Amino acid sequence: MKFPIFQNRSSRDPEDALGRLDRAVYDRNHRLSAGLSVSAEFESVQGALVLTQGNGKFLRIKHVVEFSLPIPESVAKGCREVVAGTIKEVGAIAQLASDLAEIQANVIEHLKCQAGRYVDRVLAVSLSDPGVWDRDFDGKISYSSFSDAAKLAEISGVSVIDSYPSRDLAAGGTGRTLESLPYWMMLADRNSKIASQSRFLVSVGSTCHSYYLPASDGLDANVPLIQRYPTVGVSFLESCFEREFPDVDWSPRWNQMYVDGLLVDELLRDWHQAVEQWPEALSELENQLTELTALYLKKHPDETSNVVKTGIRFLSEQCLGKLVPNETECCAPEVPVEVVSQFRIHDRDETSVLQSRFLVDVPKRFEPAFLNQFSQLLGEPQVAAASEVVEGMGDLQPVVAAVLGLLHIDQMPANVPWLSGADCQRILGRVNPGRPSNWRQLIRAMADFQPAPMKLKDAI
Repeated sequence: MKFPIFQNRSSRDPEDALGRLDRAVYDRNHRLSAGLSVSAEFESVQGALVLTQGNGKFLRIKHVVEFSLPIPESVAKGCREVVAGTIKEVGAIAQLASDLAEIQANVIEHLKCQAGRYVDRVLAVSLSDPGVWDRDFDGKISYSSFSDAAKLAEISGVSVIDSYPSRDLAAGGTGRTLESLPYWMMLADRNSKIASQSRFLVSVGSTCHSYYLPASDGLDANVPLIQRYPTVGVSFLESCFEREFPDVDWSPRWNQMYVDGLLVDELLRDWHQAVEQWPEALSELENQLTELTALYLKKHPDETSNVVKTGIRFLSEQCLGKLVPNETECCAPEVPVEVVSQFRIHDRDETSVLQSRFLVDVPKRFEPAFLNQFSQLLGEPQVAAASEVVEGMGDLQPVVAAVLGLLHIDQMPANVPWLSGADCQRILGRVNPGRPSNWRQLIRAMADFQPAPMKLKDAI
């Protein structure tokens, strides 16, 4: 494809010094980078080629081109066994990482083809994968990236930035909430003249996460007061259906069952009682919800559509319960820990001129059902898919990875201490140099940008 920002390139002789200077000055405000994300169950590798403008807090995503490839079942199964601790041999793990790197390299090559003649302007590839997590006897968490970033940099020729959780863990954090700041940069109201519209994001998956994304023009000295709250996700429905009906492929049926189903008050009441019993222990809550659902399906095996309808209503209510306050609560406090309980979705006297106020990131097999359910529950605020905010964006995860890489290049801390538990903000990531010309380009880009001053306590 042809990125619109490059249409003004000079058509004169490329050896013309003035023409080359014009192009360099013009292109300096726009950068090409790529992001790769490996799905949680090692089902596929998603890639995104991202065109951005600005640096640091002023970063704006202008356009996205995406591509993905499935991971062969033999490799995916081996990766899952490594994560589960079944495979511990160093040689076997290295071979699986090498096989995965070759698939990732194919995705990068497709993205480079999309860049066309501007392929040499791709600064770096940012890599995110589920990794291998472990907790020792005294509770210390450790993380190891599963991908072979050095091999990927060698194959593709582009510098690779990876291992973001490791730096947050070293600063005392959990390494688990690093998508929060990229979500804010991608989806929040960041109007340069007047940013006033609070936005909310619900990410639906095996675990659902509700995000509060405050408005900001980027001039704030501190990190925006982003909030993130987890709750139970669709995994309890999927696991229950797979267990009760092992021979049925449910993936293409969820939305139709939602349309055909009816709400079951009894089941909804039992699920809410389970939430009251295990309000914070998501693993225990998921097991209890699975058992309750399986028991109901055994009594009423012909009511699968009703269970799906009720389940999507239940999950939507749980996500909204993290974001929508009581009517008696009012203005926002000054400290981050109190923010989410007091911000409102309904600002009735505010004239909305932006695309959306309530965003939903949900797998395609559930998307129409959840969008419809959130629209019913919220009423007034506009509900939209999060992928509609940026042109060309589909899956958010590779774009999140690309933003993390750009924040590393811009020397901007990317962790949010009150979410990850880190002692301080830190620049995240580790660079694996590509071919010398790309590496020098990356070094020049990092040297040319002067990051904003930091407070002394944050810098040391």
